[in-house]
Amino acid sequence: MSSILKVDTIQDQNGNLIISKDSGGSGFLSPYASSSAAITYTVTVASKTSAHPYYGVGSSSGYFINGIESPIIEIKGNDTSKPYHYKFDQSDSSNSGHPLLFYNNVGKTTQFTTGVTTNGTPGSSGAYTMIAVDSQTPNILYYQCSSHANMGNHTFATSPVVNTGVFLTLPTADGSSGEFVTTNGSGVLSFASATPADGSISTAKIADDAVSQAKIADDAVGADQLAASAVVTASIVDDNVTQAKIADDAVGADQLAASAVVTASIVDANVTSAKIANDAITLAKMAPGTDGNLISYDTSGNPVAVATGSSGQILTSAGAGAVPSFQAAPGGGKILQVLSTTKTARQSTTSTSPEDISNMSIAITPSASNSKIFITAYFGAVGYNGYQSFVNLVRGSTNILLGDSAGNTQRCSMTFTGADSGGTTTSAGGFALSFLDSPSTTNQTTYKMQFFVRSGGTFEIGGTQNTTLSYFASGPSTFTVMEVGA
Repeated sequence: MSSILKVDTIQDQNGNLIISKDSGGSGFLSPYASSSAAITYTVTVASKTSAHPYYGVGSSSGYFINGIESPIIEIKGNDTSKPYHYKFDQSDSSNSGHPLLFYNNVGKTTQFTTGVTTNGTPGSSGAYTMIAVDSQTPNILYYQCSSHANMGNHTFATSPVVNTGVFLTLPTADGSSGEFVTTNGSGVLSFASATPADGSISTAKIADDAVSQAKIADDAVGADQLAASAVVTASIVDDNVTQAKIADDAVGADQLAASAVVTASIVDANVTSAKIANDAITLAKMAPGTDGNLISYDTSGNPVAVATGSSGQILTSAGAGAVPSFQAAPGGGKILQVLSTTKTARQSTTSTSPEDISNMSIAITPSASNSKIFITAYFGAVGYNGYQSFVNLVRGSTNILLGDSAGNTQRCSMTFTGADSGGTTTSAGGFALSFLDSPSTTNQTTYKMQFFVRSGGTFEIGGTQNTTLSYFASGPSTFTVMEVGA
């Protein structure tokens, strides 16, 4: 009588996993693990112990596979048409924020995605990562958390795809004797012949000076072995071609390469004006100069270069007979932009605190931080009931034009003075204000006018308070800002 002991795992005396039914173990692996019947591992996340291969490195948490702390997992499969599927079930809530993916190394330099599918959100029901294992699955893959370091370990498989930090696919058949291994640049290796095929070695593949005279047999190269234009100037030793070796009329314009005749090859005084065709000398045939230089003439009529100036400089004449030069442009003061608004509607206030005057506000963006802003304000007509009234010029929320403090006086940009006790309706017009500001910024800046009145008073912009008599007025107000270049 025989007995059979059935167990799910075999561990040593210290509790370390030796073999598990879920890891494939060794020997047989059946039945076929299709995508709908995958070999399933339950993944949980917990604090690492000293049993973890990366204990004390990276995250303090690690993956537990079927309750085993980050084991090395054997995965099997070979047929690309029938891959074996391994599902890493991350439904347990401890997986939240820890997506399990596969990489080429523990540092996760390159993610491996071939045959890998994911579903759901880790920590939620139905979440998993599944890998289909076939002949193209690398022998080593690292299962790690995409969001945290060193939480997992690695898988291993028998595969022609070797993970050396890069994925290399080995040849599936042996090569011939003497062949070498070459790559296609995408990690696929194959055998190639060490003997070049006919016509495979071109001139571009031969290093300079690799073929010397000592390597060529006498009379090995004749006219039949020379391609048309094969012998160029660079291939001829200096002084080897003498006048005696050149047949009469053998060298014409067609036989001279561009730039073949240089100054050193021309006897002094042999080139005269009569020998230069009209329009034969172009800019391309003139000696190179310095980028940005101009050509002028000195008092003797000889060409001279005008030195390159600096950015923004202008060319300035020094008068007849003198070479011009680049000089700094004249100073600033130019108006770079002007913005303006006009107010025709009346607006009144009884507020003792400054408030904005409508249609007398402008936002301007200086083109340079050292630009000035010139502001003008004009009031065609105002009215007030005898009490002192005030206006302020403001940049953003800051008063930029105020008188000095003096006792209890009201600091302001402009005042319309009334009686001490009020009671008299007063009108006036034609008041103007101007100021040159230095905002020192290229950010958009808002300038505006504000008005307010002494307690008990009424201040009106745009006209007098009395509108029943023809000799009282209504007048416009304008507000203008101008950027002045430094």
